[in-house]
Amino acid sequence: MLRRHIEEMRELEDHYWWFVARRRLALGLLDDLGMETPTVLDGGCGAGALLAELAARGQAYGADLSAEAILTTRERGLQRLVQCDVQRAAFRSGAFDAVVLCDVLEHVDDDRLAVEEAARLLRPGGALILTLPALGLLWSSHDEALGHRRRYGRRGARRLVESAGLRVEKLSFGLSALFPLALVVRLLQRATTRLRRAPPETGIIRVPAMANRALIALMDVENAVMRRVALPIGVSLAIVARKPGQA
Repeated sequence: MLRRHIEEMRELEDHYWWFVARRRLALGLLDDLGMETPTVLDGGCGAGALLAELAARGQAYGADLSAEAILTTRERGLQRLVQCDVQRAAFRSGAFDAVVLCDVLEHVDDDRLAVEEAARLLRPGGALILTLPALGLLWSSHDEALGHRRRYGRRGARRLVESAGLRVEKLSFGLSALFPLALVVRLLQRATTRLRRAPPETGIIRVPAMANRALIALMDVENAVMRRVALPIGVSLAIVARKPGQA
């Protein structure tokens, strides 16, 4: 990922509708687990917006491979931070009630190893919360610009999680309402990049404040629905998987 793309992510993380919706979904899925003051790891914590909200719910730790990300997160006043690779996390086994990996696995070389590592970190009865970019059909310059290695289908994501010995409790597509628009935009991006041989660019479209608020409201409704029923198609995937055993 180019530095300017990293800076763009950090500039938008606190208020842009996509980041807000993803964060609220992860928090809602955690709340649904009914854990009181859980000990949580935010793997790939980035600039720390999600970690800050997790810290308000329990004892939250952040991990990121990027030293710059750790420094940026520390500026929020967060201290439980470790610079490490989620494929080889620097925490003891069984340390966490929950591990959250929001749009992380698509960046790593070995996603199977990363999920196995997350399973190792969970206590018996603990839960892994994942969000992933969905469907190879949507692959475009956006993925290339962000350093993605893959997108995920429902069956492949389930196999990945179950191969680590975790039991899938919830698996749903997300951003379903925007799927038709996203499909058109991504196909156009793909065609434009090929024709112009242009360098890859993110698909983030800046929107006016009113439109941003409307999109957040729309995603709040969709997130509430997908926490109860599995949506059949979408731009992303959300998974909750439990480690066998009693907490």
